[in-house]
Amino acid sequence: MTELQKIQRAKMYVDKLVNGINPLTGFRLSDDETVRDDRVIACFEYISEVLEINIRNWDSENAVKGLEEQLVFMTEEQKLQLRISYGPCTVTNMVNEINRVLEQNGSKKINGIWINDWLESIGMLTKNGFGNRIASPNGREIGIISELKNGSNYGEYYVNMFSVGAQGFIYENLDRIIDYHYNG
Repeated sequence: MTELQKIQRAKMYVDKLVNGINPLTGFRLSDDETVRDDRVIACFEYISEVLEINIRNWDSENAVKGLEEQLVFMTEEQKLQLRISYGPCTVTNMVNEINRVLEQNGSKKINGIWINDWLESIGMLTKNGFGNRIASPNGREIGIISELKNGSNYGEYYVNMFSVGAQGFIYENLDRIIDYHYNG
């Protein structure tokens, strides 16, 4: 991991703490935990600002050197810019939206396999007898719809469509998806 990547990762963890999220699990911290004290939060906000300055001022030569190996990085502010498609959409549509926002910080882009792998790992997608990933009962419960299609070149295949609720679920768990991709 490059020095810039370490700084970006540290900022991501600090930003999560500022927003009351455990950076390791992605779950909300309880209000009685020490890290939720106003003085500690103010300190984390200051650290986040210092890290942001370091990221902005990073020597462009060093940044370009590690660009191909750079981890995906999205700030909490950027996550708020993600737009939900009002109507079912494909994983490709969501990936395009995520990558649109990622372009702002020069981060590596993600692809649909990251999302599908994570969804399968948590039991939202499952493989049918033909190796297609389709919605499990839990996946259907959050709004993943597996539609059987018939293509002239490929025969029958499934397309997973994501409802507004399922899109929100993906965006809310983006950090967990990224962590799963890198750490399994």
